[in-house]
Amino acid sequence: MGSTLMLFARLILSLAVVIGLMWVAANVLRKRGFTGVASKRSTRGPEVELISRRPLGRNASIAVVRIGERSLLVGVTEHQVTNLGDFEMADIDLYEGNTWTVPSGANGNSPATAWKTVLDQMRNRTARR
Repeated sequence: MGSTLMLFARLILSLAVVIGLMWVAANVLRKRGFTGVASKRSTRGPEVELISRRPLGRNASIAVVRIGERSLLVGVTEHQVTNLGDFEMADIDLYEGNTWTVPSGANGNSPATAWKTVLDQMRNRTARR
């Protein structure tokens, strides 16, 4: 019984030493800036900005995203994000309310017609030929 108690005490002591060393190492690394997460001071890579988003259904939407100097049209679902194409911001005119309008080529004044025209233009630009 005595040897079992001694083994248990050694186990607890060894575990306390290992946890203590891990805590000290984590504090030293945190103070030196090796936290593993990007800090607010250092921004690596291009800035990502959501320009506009429009829901297409319950679990799907389409969004315009600017990454650095590039503008992308992406389809978003619960399980994936699909690049639908690159374009220039001058191709699509965005204004307040996250509504998209087409500078030219939309026949009719309804938003549905303008949206269909935008989708047709993007489909034509991204279709595999």
